[in-house]
Amino acid sequence: MRRMHSRNRLLLALTCILAFSFIGGSLINYMITRASIHKEILNKDLPLTMDNIYSDLTSELQRPILVSSSMANDTFLKAWALEGEKDTDKVVGYLEQIRARYGFFTAFFVSAQSSTYYHYKGIHKKISPSDTHDVWYYSFVESGKDYALDVDTDEASNNTLTIFINNRVVAEDGRLLGVTGVGLKVDNAAQLIRKYREKYERSVYLTDKEGLIQVHQDLSFVESKNIRQIDGLADIAGDILKTHESPANFTYQHNDEQILLNVRYIPALDWLLYVEQNETRALAGARMNFLRTVLIGLVASSIIIGLTLLTINRHQRQLERLIVTDDLTGVANRRQLEREFTRAVYVHSRLERRFSLILMDLDGFKQVNDTFGHQVGDKVLIAAAGLISNGIRPTDTLARWGGDEFVILAMGDCDEAVKMAERIRGFLENIPPAEPTADPGDAIRQVTLSGGVTEYRRGDTLDALLHRADKALYRCKNGGGNRVDREV
Repeated sequence: MRRMHSRNRLLLALTCILAFSFIGGSLINYMITRASIHKEILNKDLPLTMDNIYSDLTSELQRPILVSSSMANDTFLKAWALEGEKDTDKVVGYLEQIRARYGFFTAFFVSAQSSTYYHYKGIHKKISPSDTHDVWYYSFVESGKDYALDVDTDEASNNTLTIFINNRVVAEDGRLLGVTGVGLKVDNAAQLIRKYREKYERSVYLTDKEGLIQVHQDLSFVESKNIRQIDGLADIAGDILKTHESPANFTYQHNDEQILLNVRYIPALDWLLYVEQNETRALAGARMNFLRTVLIGLVASSIIIGLTLLTINRHQRQLERLIVTDDLTGVANRRQLEREFTRAVYVHSRLERRFSLILMDLDGFKQVNDTFGHQVGDKVLIAAAGLISNGIRPTDTLARWGGDEFVILAMGDCDEAVKMAERIRGFLENIPPAEPTADPGDAIRQVTLSGGVTEYRRGDTLDALLHRADKALYRCKNGGGNRVDREV
């Protein structure tokens, strides 16, 4: 039982060590990898992606801003407005030429003098402060800015969501002549954002300084969704909207996923550019590698523990065999004989099953040892043990008691034991004589066997049985050996 407990403690310790080594090591490696990926994304990948998108986006939007500025400073447009807007076809043709040349969605001019909204298709309407759709004009004029971007629906084009680049038209004397500009379809900008998403595998969108989304791949977000309303972003919206000169990094949770965010202010647009990376998805490969490593570790640990268990069991069996086995002959030793005797006594007390003891001694063994040496004597003992083993039953026990003495614990009464002893004695007696040139190991042919037999009586100890059997053996020896006798 103690050996079993020691083995279990060893296996438990081995399991803990292997589990700590594989799982602990893999977990540490995963944590290091995760920190490295987090740092790489936040400090390198996102800023680099931001720079590329910022460059592309500002380049893409810079052209309509420059065209709008050019229109605001066009001498034709100013002269036409100052001359009283007499020929409508001229300004309509001018606006159509601008729209067609640069591929814009729309081009317009709103006169400060007549409040007329001129469109590349013709006169669209008369603007009015009471018209909610015209608020943009009055807000822009009051802002004092030279130009501004505004996302709104274009009434002149079936209320298509449009990014307008508005530019102030001022006469030489500083008098406001109106507002001119061009428009880009928000859908086109959204397609550009989708292209960035596919190219860089990151989410990209733009908001104004108040956090209202101006450009997004999901058009339902445009002009209707504020970052203050988005789960996760709402908590850090105040800090995000403070971003001005230097790009800023942020981290937030959205739908149980960690999002890394880089924000940059675009002065030319007066908007904020957002580039997001889903860190949870980015770490999917690292998590899979961690799980794969743990799985491999568990399989390897199971194999190691299994092999260890097999080795321990094999060595334990060998140890147990050595404990109960005679080193030289391979038969049972004294310790095992005592165990078998105790077991036989128990069976006798319960079932009245009789058993006997046979004490055997090799006649002439001392002469063999003296003549041929101990190595040959050992071979004789091994051969004798083999011959005796062939003469007993599976239920009997053969043990080496010491020197050239063997003991058989035989199931059955004294008569049966005597017959067994005679049969075994005959095995040695009937071995043909060795040839003169035979190997010295054939000295087994030069020995015979004597045996003393006695039957167990209730209350006998092993020593008592041996003592009686020894008396019978003594008589055999005195009678010249090679015989069997009994002691009742």
